[in-house]
Amino acid sequence: MKFDTIVIGGGMAGLSAALRLAEAGQKTLLMASGQSALHFSSGSIDLLDTQGDPRAALPAFMVTHPDHPYAKVGLANIAASLADLQRHCAEEGLPLYREEHNHQRITPIGTLKRTWISPATCAYVTEAPVPNSLLLATLEGFRDFHPALAAANLGAQPRFAHCRILTGEIRLPQLGEFSRNPHEFRSADIARLFDRQTGDKQPSLLADLAREITRMVRESGEPACHQLVLPACLSLGLVGPRLAELEQRTGCTLREVATMPPSLIGMRMQEALKRRFQRLGGTFLTSERVLGARYEGDKVIGVHSQNGDDQLFEAAHFVLASGSFFSRGLESRLGGIREPIFDADVLSLPERDAWAGRRLFDHHPFMGFGVKTDDKLRVLRGGKPLRNLYGAGSVLAHYDPVKEGSGSGVAVATGWQVAGHILDAAQ
Repeated sequence: MKFDTIVIGGGMAGLSAALRLAEAGQKTLLMASGQSALHFSSGSIDLLDTQGDPRAALPAFMVTHPDHPYAKVGLANIAASLADLQRHCAEEGLPLYREEHNHQRITPIGTLKRTWISPATCAYVTEAPVPNSLLLATLEGFRDFHPALAAANLGAQPRFAHCRILTGEIRLPQLGEFSRNPHEFRSADIARLFDRQTGDKQPSLLADLAREITRMVRESGEPACHQLVLPACLSLGLVGPRLAELEQRTGCTLREVATMPPSLIGMRMQEALKRRFQRLGGTFLTSERVLGARYEGDKVIGVHSQNGDDQLFEAAHFVLASGSFFSRGLESRLGGIREPIFDADVLSLPERDAWAGRRLFDHHPFMGFGVKTDDKLRVLRGGKPLRNLYGAGSVLAHYDPVKEGSGSGVAVATGWQVAGHILDAAQ
C-alpha cells in the first residue's frame, strides 16, 4: 500500500497536517490508534496564555524560546494555520469564534480559561457586559456537571460581581432508562438518546426539554433571566441547530460547557475534521496502531502496524503526530523516555527525581520532554534528521502546553507547517 504521505496520529496535529496535504491533492493516509486526546479536550484552541492579543506576545516569546515549536513555524505560518482550521471547520458546519485577543471560556467547574478560538456554541466571556443574571443548569442524575460548584467559582470572578448566578435541575422522565445503569449516565449516552428521539416520527425529547427550561426559569425567582449554560450533552453531532431550536422555543440564549470525559465538544471537532479530510479524498484508518518502521539509510520507506510486519504501508513522506504520554506517543520506562515507533532522539533528564515538581501545581519538567527535531521539524535519530519524517504536536520537545497555554495551538501550527515542508519537497 503506497501513499504520497502517511500521517501517524488522529489528533489535532495529525488532522491539521492531513487536511493540508489532502487539499493539495496528495494521496494521504492517516493512521489513528483509536480515540485521540480530542475526546478529552474542551474543543478550544489555546495559542498562548496571555492577556490581550497573544499574537503580539509571540515574537518576544519566540526570541526567549528559540527551540520552541512556534519558533520553527514562524508567526505568519501560525496565523495561516489557525485561519485554515477555521475554514475547514466552517465547511463542515462547525463555526468557531475568536476575537482580536484571547477570550475566556467558562470551564465545567466555573473558572475562566483564556483561549484563542472556541466553538461558537461554547460558554465564554467576551468584552461585552456580563448579564445581570445567569442560570447554570444540569440534567437530574447527571454526575459530570455540578452547577452549585460552578456557580460558586464563577461568582468569585470579578467580572461576575454584579451578576446573579442561579442554578437549576432539568427533570426528563425519558432519562429514567439510565437509572438501571447509572455508570452509563454520561454525556455521550444522553446525546445518543436525544439524537435517537428527536425527529418527525417520534415524540420530540427536545420539546420536553424546552418546556422544562421554561419551568426552571419561571421557578428560579429570576424570570427575566434569559442566559443559560448547560452541559454539552444534547448531540453527538453538530449541536448548533439543536440549540437554535431550543432558543426559539424558550426565548433564552443557550451555551454549553465541556463536561468530564468524554467531551462531546472535542469529539465533534475531531469528527468534523475527519469528515472534511475524507471529503478531500484522504484515507482514515482507525484502531491502526503503528508499531515500527523500515529504513533505507536516513529515509523511512514504510511503517507496519499491529496487523503484522508483513503488511508495509509505504510513502514518500511521513508525519509523526502520535501524541505524548497520554496517547502513548512517548513511553516512560525505568531506563528513561522513549519514542516507540522510530526510536527517535528524545529530550529528557537522566534523573527521574528531577522529572516532576514536588507539588501538583509546581512546574513539571517532564511536560517539556519529547522528540527532537531540526529547524524544519524533521525528526532526529542518532543526532541526524530522517529526511522524510516530520514531527508535529505534543510528541515534540521544548514546550510546556499547560504552563504556556499553547498545546492545541502548537498542534495546529506544527501539523500545518510540516505539511507545507512536505509539499515543498514534493515539487
